Amino acid sequence: MQIGSLARWKKRDAPIWEGELFTVSVEGEGRDVILLHGLAASPECWDETKEHLGRAVRLHKVHMRGFAGLAPTAFRDPMNFLKPMADALAGYIRSQGLGPVAVAGHSMGGIVSLILARDHADVVERLMVVDVPAFFSVLINPFASPGMMSHFAQHSRHSYIDKSKADLLSDLRRTSEKLVTDPVQIERLVRWGVASDRRTTADVMAEVMVTDLRGDLQRIKAPVDVIYTWDRVSPMSKLGADQVYASAYAGLANGRRQRIDDARHFVMFDQPALFYGAVQSWLAR
Repeated sequence: MQIGSLARWKKRDAPIWEGELFTVSVEGEGRDVILLHGLAASPECWDETKEHLGRAVRLHKVHMRGFAGLAPTAFRDPMNFLKPMADALAGYIRSQGLGPVAVAGHSMGGIVSLILARDHADVVERLMVVDVPAFFSVLINPFASPGMMSHFAQHSRHSYIDKSKADLLSDLRRTSEKLVTDPVQIERLVRWGVASDRRTTADVMAEVMVTDLRGDLQRIKAPVDVIYTWDRVSPMSKLGADQVYASAYAGLANGRRQRIDDARHFVMFDQPALFYGAVQSWLAR
């Protein structure tokens, strides 16, 4: 079944597009840029993009079903989210006649964007991956492999599903404190997590843990900018972060990396000026 056959405009001039796996809000009239959020997050993480980039861009903010208050899709198999999402995004880009576009993905959205560029080169003009290695689990164990992480991923999946509401809320707040510095934004992340479908979040979390794209990077021909962060509370040094990302993205044919300091995972909240300066440089590349 084609994604375009089920997508629809709510009304002719409405900026909301709806498909099986995601919705899209469209803002602006300039160059088309696709924006992807992360796990249990919201497209609201990109809300300041227009302010920083001005009228030069037409933003397509994707909201993946199952996250931050959007009901989960009925068209999803456990541990099979990332590739179908990338395929559906390619369908959206083609159906709207956008063809090749700039794509930026934060965290899990960055993994989806890499799969999109790998499998649908015709729709991706350039790529920005924000704060996620091409194999996420090297952040847990630098020597990780998908097979090694399989049991841990499934344990994490079941543990997340089985938590009580009180424990889940406590864990979300504790985790969010590691992802952003501003207390207001911490509470925002918690709200997104609480409003996300628990099973979707658990399934995709486990899938991300065992998805290793390092060996596929040479297939990505579009230029790729990788933004990653370091903060003094990070468990690794600046040099350690540099080494992790250099190794994770060594296979890129046309890649460059930039570390932004004094920022946690939601770099667009912690260091907006530096982050959106990097976005402008990426678009001008």
